[in-house]
Amino acid sequence: MINADLQKEDFAPQKGNQDYRSGIKIDNASDYMPAANYDFDVKFDPLSKLLEVKEKMVWINNTMFPTDKIYLHLYANAYKNNKTFFASYYSLDEEERTSIEFKAIYLNDTKIELSYHVKNGNQFDSTVAFIQLQNKLAKGDSAVVEMEYQLKVPKSVKRFGYATGRNFSFVSQWFPKAGVFQDGKWICEPYYPWLNFFSDFGNYNFSIEVPTNFVVGATGSLVMEYSSSVSKIFSFKQNGVHDFAFFVTDEILYKKEEYKRKDGTIISINLFVQPEREKYFWRYKDAVKNSLEFFEDNIGDYPYESVTLVDVPKTSASGGMEYPGIFTVSAELFSPHGTMQPEYLAIHEFTHQFFQGLIANNEVYEAWLDEGFTSYVATKIIYKYYGGGFANFKIATHVPVFGLNFLMYREIPIIYTLADLKVPEGLAAANSYYRNLTIGTLADTSYQLPSRLSYAVNSYSKPELVLLSLERYIGYKNMMSLLKEYYNRYKFKHPTALDFIKLTKEREGDKLGWFFREFYYNARVHDYAITGIKKVGQNDYEILAERLREGFFANDIAVYTDKDTLYQKWTENVRYKVFKFHTKNEVLAAEIDPYRKNMLDINFANNSYTVNGKYWASISISLRWFFWIQNALMILGSIG
Repeated sequence: MINADLQKEDFAPQKGNQDYRSGIKIDNASDYMPAANYDFDVKFDPLSKLLEVKEKMVWINNTMFPTDKIYLHLYANAYKNNKTFFASYYSLDEEERTSIEFKAIYLNDTKIELSYHVKNGNQFDSTVAFIQLQNKLAKGDSAVVEMEYQLKVPKSVKRFGYATGRNFSFVSQWFPKAGVFQDGKWICEPYYPWLNFFSDFGNYNFSIEVPTNFVVGATGSLVMEYSSSVSKIFSFKQNGVHDFAFFVTDEILYKKEEYKRKDGTIISINLFVQPEREKYFWRYKDAVKNSLEFFEDNIGDYPYESVTLVDVPKTSASGGMEYPGIFTVSAELFSPHGTMQPEYLAIHEFTHQFFQGLIANNEVYEAWLDEGFTSYVATKIIYKYYGGGFANFKIATHVPVFGLNFLMYREIPIIYTLADLKVPEGLAAANSYYRNLTIGTLADTSYQLPSRLSYAVNSYSKPELVLLSLERYIGYKNMMSLLKEYYNRYKFKHPTALDFIKLTKEREGDKLGWFFREFYYNARVHDYAITGIKKVGQNDYEILAERLREGFFANDIAVYTDKDTLYQKWTENVRYKVFKFHTKNEVLAAEIDPYRKNMLDINFANNSYTVNGKYWASISISLRWFFWIQNALMILGSIG
């Protein structure tokens, strides 16, 4: 079913006062230099699921180093057999398999064959290939590679494929794409399970022919749509991106929204939603607009003319994934507003447009620079615009109930509480972090982490907590200023973690050396506690603070009296310390890290100590809820 409002003029190129150079709004021409230009002429048959492709790639050496090879990602070959790095984890059936079938390959008009790069002796993985050049390409030299090939879209497995029961295909990581030539070396890794990618920036022109009753959405802006009695051709263009993805379907709803930047220029928001989820249009729209506003106010402008959200069918495995200019989402049939779904998913995938799309670090080596930063900023957006949402659990898999579930048997809650409980910021990430405290560090190479859990924790939840701790240590305004400088300095540049650490130290001085030692290079467990309060004189008190685990943090110590609050610092790397306070007022309680700066502390419930239990409620009821919810999530995280 095609939305009747879907008209050719909806996709017309934008007009206005934008200063677009090569199709991208940039402040300085040197910010962006394409490593390749791609042109595609594609024909897709939805019945056979076959893509017929003619691809022209002009690769340009923008570095100071010569090369006698051009390396290519052939990510689609990950679905070729069950012995590739990728498929060995997913175990593909026959319908889920595919590979690129080349008809011809030409280098500068000379017919050639590809050579395949073997990693770790895996002869069955052909996701990396290279072209041997006759002459080395020096700085500024280019080579023209033309390819003609077929690719059958498989049944949807992990991002790429068609949805069963629907004429819907999402096509990603589908074409031969140049790796990254950096410092005289090619970085072109195989397609690993559960990891993402690393590619260089380029300019894309893409045309696809489909049956006349089908619609296409893709990276970039639609610049032409031509219809005949039997087919339709869609042409898209986008410069300054490192990937290109698209979908084809005959049953989807479409609405176009606009976001006006502060300079008056317009970003087109293309919303494609499944018919059964029409009610989510406005929630998707608000999520994208809120995200655009947050980035413009705090970090930087979204530099492209359009962004496309596509809500995928329930039977598609392509939901919840990011690509330059386009991202996929999905939603449950029942998703009350307070659950923050699908809002968080839409915001998270949009946020990738900056960290995965524009900063574009190497996700195979340092996934946390994308996933961790994205998770942190998406959480900030959720709390700013939606208040963070309420804790909830699901009955019968799909029906959300507000409250906390402690024990369930065959989807029937046995021990639970029903309440509108606001979830404190960071606790969703903490729930995951508690399951993997010490296996792996942020400094570890992502694809070498030993399990999917260790990858997920060290790429998503732990770095979100680390960045939240950094924010609370240096202050929110300083954190947003740091992210703005990071974005503006490194967009289109492929930064590393050491670039971010260096920038942070430039701004904050040497006072953060301990922070990165603890949270980046090491995987130490953190647990601080106040274990005693002793009155040693008429107006003198001793507070015993302990570091129960090996992790170190520069903490604050707070002493609450019946009249005021007194503070000291604990910056020494010792296991315990006695703090002396002098006050004429009655001491009620003491607390370590009262502002919860160290979000990797595994037990906030022991951070405080009261002289008399009756005073606790007057100190902080909200903190007690914080402790209770945190420990409830710890229990939930340990089940299963």
